[in-house]
Amino acid sequence: MAKKSNVRFHPAVDLSVIHASFVVATGGVCSDQRTESALSGPTSEINTRLVSALADVRAFWSALFASVAAGRTARQSCPPALVAAGCSELQIDQTAAALGTQLDQCRIAYQQRFPKLEQQLGLRAGPLKDRWQTYGPGLLIETARQIWGSAPPEKWWPENVDCLLVQPVRGGDGGFDSGQCRVWIEAMLTDADPAVSEIFRLAFWVTQVAVGRHLAATLGQGETPSHPEDFGSGTHRRTTLPWDLGCVPVVLTAGANLELFRADPLPVQTAVALWRLGDESVGKIVANWWDQWKDAGAAMPVALKALDRMLAPLRKRSETARSAGQDDFADHELD
Repeated sequence: MAKKSNVRFHPAVDLSVIHASFVVATGGVCSDQRTESALSGPTSEINTRLVSALADVRAFWSALFASVAAGRTARQSCPPALVAAGCSELQIDQTAAALGTQLDQCRIAYQQRFPKLEQQLGLRAGPLKDRWQTYGPGLLIETARQIWGSAPPEKWWPENVDCLLVQPVRGGDGGFDSGQCRVWIEAMLTDADPAVSEIFRLAFWVTQVAVGRHLAATLGQGETPSHPEDFGSGTHRRTTLPWDLGCVPVVLTAGANLELFRADPLPVQTAVALWRLGDESVGKIVANWWDQWKDAGAAMPVALKALDRMLAPLRKRSETARSAGQDDFADHELD
């Protein structure tokens, strides 16, 4: 039996600032209008400077997020983030200094908005941490069984996974970095949707860490994407198989088997939307796929190939929309 991961919870004050700034700067849905208003000025200045330097705006913010998540300050993170965003070497020092000043303004504005953020995050961590300690270990064990049957790999779950808790600005959000065995999650006091508890969101992201590590070990280390998918999340190994979407019903089935909730059918479409993995049409396909394959006894990669074929028409539609200057999948790319 695969041993479960020990999830270690850490309030993340500096990352909360960058997370909120990232959401505002990239036009993400923000549920906190006061924070959005406070950060709109300095983030607009940062984006203007990035465009002037011919840097990729989203790539900068994602690289900045990853660097701050690793424990660096925002100022320390600016130069490598600019490199990741394609900024010219000749402009990096001057641009980083200017962006550092604006990031300081973001931090000051955020501190004024949440002067006791560290204490607040500690309190916010309580409900999720308590529920995880009670139900999380069993949920991970059952999730591994759903993926691997009776013989999951011994080292499928990393020994430790660090969970960085950030102040909510999206009404629930999260991400992962499989290479660093790290996840982050908005510290919600209550479930964003009563049909899908926040412990399932956390279990989903921890599972993505395990998937990324497994793919890196079995397929070799791929190139690190210039800007990992969504807000600071990502894995060091990309494949054509939609592991992320496929793991949604897996985690929910694990929870149902443990009687953590009762629902028939599983709230797959709700979870896909809630975890910002796709729109209603994506969720419907994932739900239909699971209905067809959950009892087939097929290996997970085989089942995921079928899911990928079912998603192909939506992927083509998304590519057409992007080429026309639209994007039906603002919170998720169908790779």
